Amino acid sequence: MELLQEPGAEEPALSATTVFASLAELRDAPGYSPKAISGRLINSLGADAAAPLLGVSADVLDRWASGQEAPDADGRLQLADLDALVGHLHGAFTPAQAIFWMCSPNVQLGARPIDVYRTQGSAPVIGAIRAHMHGAFG
Repeated sequence: MELLQEPGAEEPALSATTVFASLAELRDAPGYSPKAISGRLINSLGADAAAPLLGVSADVLDRWASGQEAPDADGRLQLADLDALVGHLHGAFTPAQAIFWMCSPNVQLGARPIDVYRTQGSAPVIGAIRAHMHGAFG
């Protein structure tokens, strides 16, 4: 495997402008649109499971997925947050394992991951998934 940089070398300085230059276009990129994310969540979880996690009805989620309606800014953030969590779950577990892990008490989180997600969002749960993948906290 070829190293792009010598070990221990300083990271190149990147400006926020360079890193996020195309962020404006990302909002409407096909894979990141509310329609695409809603569809992914429905395909992964089902509308009846995803909608309550987003704080909307299954009918609203179906309208987002069909493009008949667009979520407000808060709805877009909720979609992105749940999409990130589902992506991490898919990367770390089989579907059966993900269900078991999300619904079982977690030592690191001090509660079931599903409950932590509902109260705090995906960030602490994703951290626990990463810790689990690295063998920490069981």
